[in-house]
Amino acid sequence: MRSKDGWDRGWRDSREQRAATPDLIGRDDEMAAIARFLDSAARDGAALVVTGDPGMGKTALLDIALDRAATEFDARILRASGAEFEAELSYAGLHQLLLPVSPELAHLPEAHRVALQIALGIDGGPAPDRLLLTTATLTLLQRLARSAFVLVVVDDLQWLDRASAGVLSLVARRSAGFRVGLLLTQRSGYESFFDRTAIPELPLPPLDAESARDLVHSLHPSFHQSVRERIIEQGGGNPLALIELPRVLTSEQESGADFLPATLPLTDRLRRLFTARVSPLPIPTRRLLLLAALDRGTGAALMDVIAASGPDLAPAEASGLVTVDRRGRRVLFAHPLMRAAVVDLASPPERRAAHRRLAQLTEQPEARALHLAEAALGPDDAIAEDLARVADTALARGDSVQSVSLLLRAAELTTRPTERARRLTEAAYIGAHVTGALDGAGTLLARARGEHPDVTDTLRTAAAAAAHLLNSDGDIDTAHRLLVGALDSTPLDQANPRSVEALLQTLTTVCSFGGRAQLWTAFDDAVARFTPLLSQELRIQAVTFADPVRSTPAELRSLDAMLADLDDEANPLRIVDLARAGWYVGRVPRDALHRVVAAGHSGETIALAANALVMLGVDSFFGGRWDETRAFADEAISLCEDNGYALLLWGALLPRMLLAAARADMSYLAVAHSRMRQWALPRNALAVRTFTAYVDGLAALSQARYREALDAYSAVSEPGTFPPHEQVTPWMVMDLVEAAVRSGASESARAHVRAAADAGIPELSPHARFLHQAATALACDDNVFPDPYEALLADPSSARWPFAVARVELAYGERLRRGRALRAARPYLLSARECFTALAATPWVERAEVMLRATGPTRRAAIDGRDAELTPQELQIARLAASGLSNRQIGEQLFLSPRTVGTHLYRVFPKLGIASRAALRDALVALGQ
Repeated sequence: MRSKDGWDRGWRDSREQRAATPDLIGRDDEMAAIARFLDSAARDGAALVVTGDPGMGKTALLDIALDRAATEFDARILRASGAEFEAELSYAGLHQLLLPVSPELAHLPEAHRVALQIALGIDGGPAPDRLLLTTATLTLLQRLARSAFVLVVVDDLQWLDRASAGVLSLVARRSAGFRVGLLLTQRSGYESFFDRTAIPELPLPPLDAESARDLVHSLHPSFHQSVRERIIEQGGGNPLALIELPRVLTSEQESGADFLPATLPLTDRLRRLFTARVSPLPIPTRRLLLLAALDRGTGAALMDVIAASGPDLAPAEASGLVTVDRRGRRVLFAHPLMRAAVVDLASPPERRAAHRRLAQLTEQPEARALHLAEAALGPDDAIAEDLARVADTALARGDSVQSVSLLLRAAELTTRPTERARRLTEAAYIGAHVTGALDGAGTLLARARGEHPDVTDTLRTAAAAAAHLLNSDGDIDTAHRLLVGALDSTPLDQANPRSVEALLQTLTTVCSFGGRAQLWTAFDDAVARFTPLLSQELRIQAVTFADPVRSTPAELRSLDAMLADLDDEANPLRIVDLARAGWYVGRVPRDALHRVVAAGHSGETIALAANALVMLGVDSFFGGRWDETRAFADEAISLCEDNGYALLLWGALLPRMLLAAARADMSYLAVAHSRMRQWALPRNALAVRTFTAYVDGLAALSQARYREALDAYSAVSEPGTFPPHEQVTPWMVMDLVEAAVRSGASESARAHVRAAADAGIPELSPHARFLHQAATALACDDNVFPDPYEALLADPSSARWPFAVARVELAYGERLRRGRALRAARPYLLSARECFTALAATPWVERAEVMLRATGPTRRAAIDGRDAELTPQELQIARLAASGLSNRQIGEQLFLSPRTVGTHLYRVFPKLGIASRAALRDALVALGQ
C-alpha cells in the first residue's frame, strides 16, 4: 500500500493493530462473494451492498475485504462510516472519504477542484451543483485508479448523510470501466438515501447451528456443552451475540455449577443494539411483551390476556418485534435477542410481578414452580420443595440439564443447611454421571460441604465425590473405600433407595475398572444387604454386567422384557443402565442409545452419551460395521477429552483398539497402550490389563503369532475356566480357542469349548451361541469334521457377525486344503477374502490369498514364476520366524547375525509370494511345510 500522500495511514495503522483478520466462521459463501467482487472491481469496477441485522458481521466482512484488497491488489482504500449524529451534516460522509486524498485535488480541472474543496469544507462558497460534484468525484477516483485499484468503503450506509449518499449513488452507476469498487454495508430494516436500485446485494443471514456451535466452541472450549448450547439458542445465529453473551457468565455458570437465568443478561454493547427498538414502546406494550418473554408455555390463558389487550400489543406488531401465532396461540419474537432485550429493560420489581402473574395463569406445575421461584425475594421451603419435585420429573423425561438447574435454584431457596447441602449434592451427582459437568460437580460438592460438613445423605455425596475423584487425581482403591464406607455406615432402615442405587451404580464402575476380584466382594455383599431396597433392574445388572457368565435364564428373560420397553423411554439414565446390563450378554439397545447420543450433542447427557458411544462402537465392531465403529469411538474419545472424563477415556479407546488389532495397526496400539497404562496403572485401575490383553490377543491372531495370542487370552482366563467377574470372557470364547488350536494346544481348546458349554455361555445370547459354535468347529476332531463348520456356515443368522464368519471360513478352507479337498476349499477362502477386503483387514486378506494360491491349479505360477523351493537353512529360518521369534532370537539359536537372518528372510518372502512376516506361517502350511 502507498503512504506517500498519507491517505492510507489510518487504515494501515488499524490493520497493524488488528494483525491478520482470521476467516469468519460460517461465512465461507459470503467471503467467496467478496473475493469475486474484488476481482471484478479490480478489473472493470463494481459496486456491492452488504446487508444484515446488527451484529451479523458486516463490519468484520468489510475488514476481511480490506485485508484482501490491500495484500492482493495493493489497493488504495477510501473509507467512511455513517453516524447518526452526522446524518444531518451535508457531505460528512464525502469528507471522510476524500479528505485523505485532498492533495490530489490540485491536479483536477478548476471547476471540479473548486466544487470538491467547497463540499469538503476546504474553501468557502455557494453549495456546488450535485451533478458537477458527482462528476468531480468521479474524475478524482478515475485519476487515482490510473495507478492503483481504488476501493471505496462505506459502513452503516443507513446513517450516511443525504448529500453524500446522493453523490455515491451516481458514482456507483458510473464507475464501470474504471478500476473503482464501492463496497457498502446497510443494516436490514433501515432505509437510506443511497439509491440501491440495480446495485447487487449480499445479505448476511444468521449463522446456521453448526457454524454457531463452531464459533462458540472456538472461543470457549472449556464451557460445559449445555452452557454453550444456551448461548447458541439465545444468540439466534447472531455472531456478535455469540461473542458477547458469554461475557456476563460467572465461572460457576460456565462449568455448569450454577443455573442460568431464563434469558441471559445482555452486555452493554448488545443492549445498545437491541433495546433501541423496545425502549420507545408504550409502557403497557412493554408489560405485555414482558409477559410473553418470560412465559414458559402458559398458552391459552396468556393469549386471553393478550387478546384482551390487543391495542397495547399493536405497536410491537407494527414495528416487527413480534408476531402473533393465532393457531398456536403464542407470541413469537422476531429474534431471541429481542426477547432478551424486553427482559433486560424491565426492572426487578416488574420482572417479579410478571412472574407472579404467569404463575397464576399457568396450569402446569413445572411452569408454576419456576415462575414462583423467580418471583421469590428470599428463601421459601415450599417453593424449593416444588422445584425439587419438578427436577425429578425433568430428569425422568431426559432433561438432565434442566434438572440440575432446578435443583440449584431449589438449594438457593432452601432454609435448612442440611437440605440445602443435600440438593447441591444431588445436582453434583447428576452433573458427574449424566451431563458431564465434572468441574461443576467438584464445585458443587465443595459448596455442599460448606453448607453442612455432615451432610445427611452420605450415599449420594459419596457417589458424586467418587466420580469426581476417579477423573482427577484419585485412585480406584480410594474411591472404593469411600463408596463401601458410605454403604457400611448407612443402616438399612435409614437408606434412601435412590441413593443406594446411585452409589451401587458408581461402585459397579469402580469395580469394573479396578479389575480385581476382591473389589467385587464388597459389591456383592452390598447388593445382598440392600436387596430389599433395590429395583429389579439393578439386581439384574449386578449379575449380567458385573458377572455375565453367571447370568441365569430367568434374569436374561427379565432383562429382555425391560429392554423391550425402552422404545418410549426418555430417561437417559435408565437407558444407559439397562444397556450396560445387556452389554456383555449380547444385548445392545441401539435405537435407545442413539437417542442418548443425540441428547449428548446438545450438552444434556454428555457422560451418558460417551458410555453409549462405547457400547455402540463395540457392537458395531462385532457386527462388521467398522466405519461406524471408528466414528463412534472417535466421538466418545472427543467427549471424554473435552469434558475431563479420564477414567472413561481409556474405555472409549477400546473400539478403536479392536479395529487396530484386527488390522494389525501396531503403531496405533502402541500409542493407545501407553496412554491407557500411563493413566490407569498408577491409579490401580488394573482392568486395563484385561482390556489390553483382550486386544493384544486379537492383534497377535491377526499377525499369526498364535502362541502370543494364547498367552494374552490366558492372562484373562486360563483355557477351560471362566473366573468370576471377568466380564469380557463371553466375548473371547472363539478367540481363545482359535489361538489354542493354531498353537497346537488342541486339548486346551476343546477343554475351553466344554467349559463354555458347562457355564451356559451359548444361552447368553445369539452372539454368544455363535461364538461357541465357531469355537466348537475350530476345535473339532477329525471324526466329526466337517459337520460343525457346515452347520455354522449354513445358518443365515451367522451373517450378523461377518468378521468372525470370515475367520471361520478361512479356518475351514485351510483344513479342507490340508485334506487335499482343494476345490471344496476355494469358495470358503474366496468368501473370507472378500469379507476381509471389505473390512480393510489387510493381514487377514493376505492369509486368505496365500491359501487361495495354495489351492489353485498352477500354484507355483502364482508366485511370479519364481522357484518356491527353499534351501534347508531358509526353511529353518522361516519356521522359526513363523513361530514368532525375532531376527535376533533366531540368530542366537543358529549362531547367525540378525542381519544374516534378515537377508535370508528377504529371499524367502518373494519365493513364497508374501509381503509380510504375518503371512509366513500360512505360506509354509500351503507348501506342506
